[in-house]
Amino acid sequence: MLLHSSSGPLSASQLASYGTALKTLHGVGSVAAPALSADRATADYRLTLSYDPPSTQAVDVMKNSIRPGAHAAAPPGTYALVGGTTAVYADIQRAVNHDYAVVFPVAAVIILLILGLLLRSVVAPWYLLASVGLGFGATLGASVFVFQVLRGGTGLVFILPIYMYLFVVALGTDYNILMIARLREEAREGRNARQAAAMAVRHTGPTIGAAGLILAGTFASLMLAGNTILSQVGFAVSCGIVLAAFVMAMFFSPSITALIGHRAWWPGHGDRAATTVRAAEREEASAMR
Repeated sequence: MLLHSSSGPLSASQLASYGTALKTLHGVGSVAAPALSADRATADYRLTLSYDPPSTQAVDVMKNSIRPGAHAAAPPGTYALVGGTTAVYADIQRAVNHDYAVVFPVAAVIILLILGLLLRSVVAPWYLLASVGLGFGATLGASVFVFQVLRGGTGLVFILPIYMYLFVVALGTDYNILMIARLREEAREGRNARQAAAMAVRHTGPTIGAAGLILAGTFASLMLAGNTILSQVGFAVSCGIVLAAFVMAMFFSPSITALIGHRAWWPGHGDRAATTVRAAEREEASAMR
């Protein structure tokens, strides 16, 4: 914690009053005597927090109590600068939260556009995106249950959702594309929605399952590192991949498509395009005989 005067040396009363004000802030355990610069215009206050510096409680009190209180308590003609491990974590958390608010909606729109162009449908991309969102939410809930409820932790590392988003959402979208693209091909062969879903799961399911199992096992090895952050990332990503591959892509998405039927491909109705073409070719061949 630095207190700097822009109008000359800090007085003894300013140093004492500011130190007293810091001691009254919530989350501050003790305040050491300030170390002064050579020109006495800057004072360095070493604070000891009441919580473990990298903990969630410490970051919360840094954002809500210590940082605003330190700035407000600065005497006239001076300003305060707050640093240290906890302050760095608070800054990172604020930046990550801002990224969540920007990246998540933008990525969702891009995914919708990609799915719409691939499937030539307005309906299917919405429930495919919903399946990815459900997988993300289920993964986050499972992580909270394991690390906070079962293991008694105080919270999850705040960078965990962005790692989950990078891997779980991306891979979940890939698996859905593989499954629905094959389902669409089966539908274009003339099969009804339920038959197409069954054939897609039969032929594409093993590939998705094998890929998901390998990736999940790879990321699960991070849980053996003995580090809290790596353990949480390893569990969350591996759990999310398993849900994306074995629940969402292999069951949820084809099941919804089978229930919706032909309307899932509106307005393009690409599931009937190949059948119509082949029927026209057969009719033309019959007429030529």
